[in-house]
Parts: sequence; structure tokens; C-alpha cells
Amino acid sequence: MLPAAFLLAATGLNAQQASSDASFVAPKPKKTKVESTTIEKAPAVEVTGVVKQAVDTRKAWELVNPLAPEKYGNGQDDISWDPDNPDKPKGIILFGLQW
Repeated sequence: MLPAAFLLAATGLNAQQASSDASFVAPKPKKTKVESTTIEKAPAVEVTGVVKQAVDTRKAWELVNPLAPEKYGNGQDDISWDPDNPDKPKGIILFGLQW
């Protein structure tokens, strides 16, 4: 008789716990607004010059070939000009940075 009473008491406790859990409602999470920010990029630095052209091309000798196709440049891109006399070249730009 004792085990039967114990079983009835144990099932009664389980029934009470199940009914108290049934009324539980989980709280809703708070909604937060996400603000997007833009990050400014640093100004791009462009590398120019004869050295860069020689590294970029697989045929560096085409840079000095007067009969080379125009895709290797026209020869005027890497020349620095005299600001006082624009018709007179001042030198060759071997390595240059522009920003």
C-alpha cells in the first residue's frame, strides 16, 4: 500500500508543476535600432613612373621600343615638364606617387 500512495503523491506533484509552467509566458526581447555609420576611406595613392610600367608589363623592353604598340604607353606619360616652359621636358619620372 505504501508504494501506491507514494506513486499517487509523485504524480500529483508532477501535475501541479506542469500546470504552473503552462501559464508561463517568455518575455519578448527588446528591439534595438541599429545605426549604420560610414567610414571614410583614405585617399587612394596612385603609383606612377617608368619603374611601375616595367613591373606591370611582362615585356619591359617594349617600353624603349619606338615601334611598340600603343598599349605600352605613348612615351609622354612619364615625362616631367618645365612649368615655366611647357614645351620643354624637364626629366623622366622613374617612380612617382600621386594622391
